[in-house]
Amino acid sequence: MADLPVRRKRHRYVTPFEMMRDELIKNLGLFGDLEFGNQFDWVPAVDITESDKSIQVKTELPGLSRDDVEIEVANGVLTIKGEKREEKTDKEKSYHHREMRYGSFSRSFSLPVEVKADDAQASFNDGVLEITLPKEEKALHRKIEIK
Repeated sequence: MADLPVRRKRHRYVTPFEMMRDELIKNLGLFGDLEFGNQFDWVPAVDITESDKSIQVKTELPGLSRDDVEIEVANGVLTIKGEKREEKTDKEKSYHHREMRYGSFSRSFSLPVEVKADDAQASFNDGVLEITLPKEEKALHRKIEIK
């Protein structure tokens, strides 16, 4: 096997695969800055449930206010958009560990039934957004009597 240059990274030796990956990331800008953990867009978690009369959507949006979030329903698709802005940091400080995510997000979901978008309600409490979308009458399940 040919001698490959070995670099130290965080007090351990790096494998050839890791070196190749790091070079691709650095040269192509694939995932941003891996050292600080900002390589992925921020994607808030979402739960969607259905009852007899409505679709309920719950999403965790810590650190956001209601003014940072936009909700749209069009053509059977619910879209939740927003932005979590990074706090200004002191240039004199450096990070030892960083996991918090910042940036804009957009989540779109195909709704399982038709809904009354005009009657939708949304609330935002303690960083949790809850949306209730009433079902259209024609989407409600009904038993049909046989005559």
